[in-house]
Amino acid sequence: MQSIEGAVIACAGLGSRLGMGLPKCMIEVDGQTILSRLVRALRPHVPRIHIVVGYREDIVTEYCSRYYRDVVLVRNPDFRSTNTAHSLRLGSVGFSNKVLYLDGDLIINEESLTRFIENSVKMRFLIGITPAKSSQAVFVSTQQNENGDSIELKAFHRSPSAKYEWANVFSGPPNILRDGSGYVFESLQSILPARAQELQLFEVDTSEDLERAIAGLSVKK
Repeated sequence: MQSIEGAVIACAGLGSRLGMGLPKCMIEVDGQTILSRLVRALRPHVPRIHIVVGYREDIVTEYCSRYYRDVVLVRNPDFRSTNTAHSLRLGSVGFSNKVLYLDGDLIINEESLTRFIENSVKMRFLIGITPAKSSQAVFVSTQQNENGDSIELKAFHRSPSAKYEWANVFSGPPNILRDGSGYVFESLQSILPARAQELQLFEVDTSEDLERAIAGLSVKK
């Protein structure tokens, strides 16, 4: 067993598909920014949080200096020409043990995240999956073990559609994204098959995703 040394949240992207002119982590949903939701959910479970900034980094920097002075800000000056894998790789610098990696556009159920972190300490890799609902989902092929108490992720794919999609959350060693190129799920292909766990979350990547998240949170009230 290896405890989680820290978390890396990728918040450097342009968010061009959403088109709101600010980092997606700063979008307010039900009175809270997505970043606040993530930081508050992570704080009880990890001793360090690295937030990778790029596009309009001043907004995130000022926000963290006001509310979350304990987080570490990591710059990705090449955010326009790189992707999330590069940001997560930059954010993992300084860690020597297991890391929890997350996109900065996720609204995650806190109990679901807690269970994921608790199970992460028991295995070298754990990959998050969620029921398919995003506008531009990366689907996953999965298989339950013989006892039906765990899920094995076999492959990522854009088509055909499937029950689950890649949740943009995983735990593993700090050098897992050492290449830092391509999509994150492409970097994870080499470790498959791997254990997976379902997370209750919404990814806010497009306006349709945002509407879906708002509606989903309203239903749960």
